Amino acid sequence: MDFYAVQRLVGKIDDDPELRDAFIMVFDTETKQELARFGLRLAEHVSEFTGFQMGREITIAFAAVEEWLDNKVNYQKARTLAGAINGLAKQETDPIKAKYYRTMAQIACIPHVKFHALWACDFAVALVNRIAPGDAGAVREERRTHIALLSYMNELARL
Repeated sequence: MDFYAVQRLVGKIDDDPELRDAFIMVFDTETKQELARFGLRLAEHVSEFTGFQMGREITIAFAAVEEWLDNKVNYQKARTLAGAINGLAKQETDPIKAKYYRTMAQIACIPHVKFHALWACDFAVALVNRIAPGDAGAVREERRTHIALLSYMNELARL
């Protein structure tokens, strides 16, 4: 079964299939730890381009990801804390901010399953779709950023 063809939590998004496939090629070579580090960088990027501040729930969840990276806790702590972020998304009336929260929740879940990094990127593209509807250039730029961030994290891991 082609996992990538059937696993899309976001539903249909306006995407650049070639750049998504290029991201997946890099993604497939990474460990869960490398993807968690990438996710934390992605969160910074998403917060910058949306202008949203990481609130208490996100900060606490990402601290749990850091603890997991330091082998201090198992993945369950970050996964549980991601539920609080999803709760914020459910309560949010602004669809852009709700997508932001969904993106952050996926990042917090990366220690659980590495595919949450892929889904976080899809949510980030869906967020771009909401902020700049029909802007294929903005989508391409977002996917290029994902590839660059992940490649950068890969380079750091080799040092």
